[in-house]
Amino acid sequence: MVNTILEVTENGDLVCLYTDEVDLFALGRVEGVRKASNVEFNEADQVWEVLSLDGEVLYTNPNREKAIDWEIEAFSPGGEHYCH
Repeated sequence: MVNTILEVTENGDLVCLYTDEVDLFALGRVEGVRKASNVEFNEADQVWEVLSLDGEVLYTNPNREKAIDWEIEAFSPGGEHYCH
């Protein structure tokens, strides 16, 4: 399991990769939610793939949880695919 990273902007907004493990609604109004990537199973290769929104394979692993953990780290604030 990967820790959730919350970034606080200069105007006080929180930015993060959405997770049900943190009740963001308890912190205020949730806005600007958008999809960052897809995690799909590749039957031919027998692996889980993390795909960019344009379909580029960014990461593969036979273990779904590890693929999701990579996705969380890569798209969270400070991650290699984070864009705010």
